[in-house]
Amino acid sequence: MTGWSEGARRLLGYRPEEVVGRSALDLLAEDVQALGEPLFGRQSWSGQVAVRHRDGRRVAGELLAYHRVVPDSADWLLVWRTGPEPRRSPDDIPVEWCFDQSPCILAIFDTDLRYVRTNADEERAVALTEEHLRGMRVTEMVPHPESEKVAHAMRRVLETDERQHLEIYLRVPGESREHAWSIHLAPLKDPAGRLRGVSFAAHDTTDQYESRKRLLLLNEAGTQIGTSLDMTLTAQQLADLAVPRLADFADVDLLTSLDGGGEPPPGPVTGPV
Repeated sequence: MTGWSEGARRLLGYRPEEVVGRSALDLLAEDVQALGEPLFGRQSWSGQVAVRHRDGRRVAGELLAYHRVVPDSADWLLVWRTGPEPRRSPDDIPVEWCFDQSPCILAIFDTDLRYVRTNADEERAVALTEEHLRGMRVTEMVPHPESEKVAHAMRRVLETDERQHLEIYLRVPGESREHAWSIHLAPLKDPAGRLRGVSFAAHDTTDQYESRKRLLLLNEAGTQIGTSLDMTLTAQQLADLAVPRLADFADVDLLTSLDGGGEPPPGPVTGPV
């Protein structure tokens, strides 16, 4: 064994220095074959196994074994569980809670691509309730070319029975500015396998989008500005990069002495610039 957790110490009473370096089979309270054969050639295994406590007691429980591949080697992660796991009824956590309180925008569309259901995040994003949205299409809620892209992707889901993913950038009615969105679409089927609609999930990726834009701008600046010792050309490159990304208008003023290839006058400039 190469590691021993605090939970393992509480369970079996051994301190790490007493077991690390030993074979895990030394702790078994039964035939070695009970563990050795099931693990051979497998990636994972679980079963009932008894181990021996430090004081000699026999401790029975369920062993979960996972084969891990790590750099330059491989090992097994062993997880021990004593006693049955408490069984939860699906009614304990209704599916509706997961849908309504999901950390992303969720919606369901029928085969006519009209809203059937939305969650709270979608209502907040578009400043409309589910009741208002029901029966509307995306293109009706947000008349925008990007909405047309989403509607086209939804139709692709219905036609191909395959999931679709796209990135869009727009301002929806409930927002004060444009945001970047990552849209995931998937077909919805009934138990008989019949296509009944399209599921819609949207994640706000504005921060990542803006970070990518900044990195691209820096990369472009590094490759396009300063390619020549010509000051006029360099000034033009600065202006070209700034407009329209950062400004509507850019002006670069140079001293006439620089334009002629000379050095600027020493000290403060006294005359008109």
